[in-house]
Amino acid sequence: MTLLRVRSISKSYPGVQALAGVDLSVDAGEVHALLGQNGAGKSTLMKILAGSESPDSGSVELDGEEISLGSPERARDHGFGIVYQELSLVPQLSIAENVLMARWRPGRFGRLIGWKQTTAEAERHLRRVGYDTDPKRAVSELGMAERQLVELAKALSTEPRVLLLDEPTSALSDREARRLFEIIRDLTEQGVAVVYVSHRLQELVAISDRVSVLRDGELVDTVKTRDVDEAKLARMMVGRATTLMSEPDAGREPRSRGAPALRAAGLSRAPRLKDVDLEVAEGEIVTVFGLVGAGRSRLAKTLFGLEPATAGSLEIQGAPCIVRSPVDAIGAGMGYVGEDRQGGLVPKMSVASNITLASFGHVSNGPLLDFDAERAEAKRQVEALSIRTTSVDVPVSTLSGGNQQKVVLARWSCSGARVLVLDDPTKGIDVGAKEEVFRLVRRLADEGAAVLYLTSEIREARALGDRLLVMANGTVVATVDPQTSEEEIMTAAGGVARG
Repeated sequence: MTLLRVRSISKSYPGVQALAGVDLSVDAGEVHALLGQNGAGKSTLMKILAGSESPDSGSVELDGEEISLGSPERARDHGFGIVYQELSLVPQLSIAENVLMARWRPGRFGRLIGWKQTTAEAERHLRRVGYDTDPKRAVSELGMAERQLVELAKALSTEPRVLLLDEPTSALSDREARRLFEIIRDLTEQGVAVVYVSHRLQELVAISDRVSVLRDGELVDTVKTRDVDEAKLARMMVGRATTLMSEPDAGREPRSRGAPALRAAGLSRAPRLKDVDLEVAEGEIVTVFGLVGAGRSRLAKTLFGLEPATAGSLEIQGAPCIVRSPVDAIGAGMGYVGEDRQGGLVPKMSVASNITLASFGHVSNGPLLDFDAERAEAKRQVEALSIRTTSVDVPVSTLSGGNQQKVVLARWSCSGARVLVLDDPTKGIDVGAKEEVFRLVRRLADEGAAVLYLTSEIREARALGDRLLVMANGTVVATVDPQTSEEEIMTAAGGVARG
């Protein structure tokens, strides 16, 4: 039985038609996946259903009756719960306060808030997602994966009839993702409808019943998942065959290596990073694979000075270097892309200003910024990376998530950094955009940059790397050839390969 029906939903922003007459139906107890390239309109549709955006035209029906959303509170009252791609938690508040945001339990004897009752209720929902922690902890203390679990517990606390999940596994380990899938199956058995957005084709095939593909704001097709495979979904999404679904090319010519550009010996930051040795040469791409919690992001932040090392030594381009802050790292010729792209952007600044943020010397005339040079350089980067934007002058916040990530990458391409530390740079972007990022990374390496590419996606690590390092428990546990099988790499990482 159809629980949710969307009819002819349209939404436009200045210069962009985000949705153009989209129809969608979701049955009770169904997992309905939304697939499309960045900017296809998926997140816009999710925001409309969650009440945080209003459509220009069209209607939404629940149980056959047209409903008016218009605000998150009204959507929640109608039974919609959402986990956004960009998390909506308040870091300064506790986990319990975030889980039951604006719905804190009343206290006894006239007290406004019953903290004991609120904490107990939040703890119940945290247990549902398999997260055993003190609900009184501040969210600011949590890592990205932990925050994702809190966001999921928050959505489930409203007991939704329609659960909207926008890239829910982007920061989760395989174990946590499997727990999420168990929760989804439990909910669908109770008749909950799930709308699921992800760029991970493998998990869409595993969890969904039907897939609707959006392209440029329009519905391309809706298919039963059992009738398609990952390669066909990728073709439907980008309109052409892609190369990321294939095995690494055994006949690929080895990339010529120059002198060591980045060398770490015994690099540590207690207690989660310990005794890391690695070397990346000029013109080389070294991929680092590890499960969530293995220490990949900690290593990236330590190299860039966001979390300075407490022990060990570092050499950049053959010279000993002490990196206590990002200023030191940038000064030594290093660039960095973190897993949280929002932390690398200034939302209210233009696309051009974000791209040239680390390149003032290239776009300045003495002490003054040359705006014409800035815009010219930004346009060149936008064209090279196929960044979808109406203008380089619009705020970067108006771009889709994947295009925002490409802006961060463009910044370091523009800066001329000779050592690049990229921590999950394709997180949350589609197959087509991933290919563009891969081309950029390979181009930078061909031009002599040393690239350390850290990822939780085993296919990316194998497809891109000249050498592949495996991390577990805060250190490098193996160095393997990218041709090594997924099973062997996962075993070294301490995980189990997905079937």
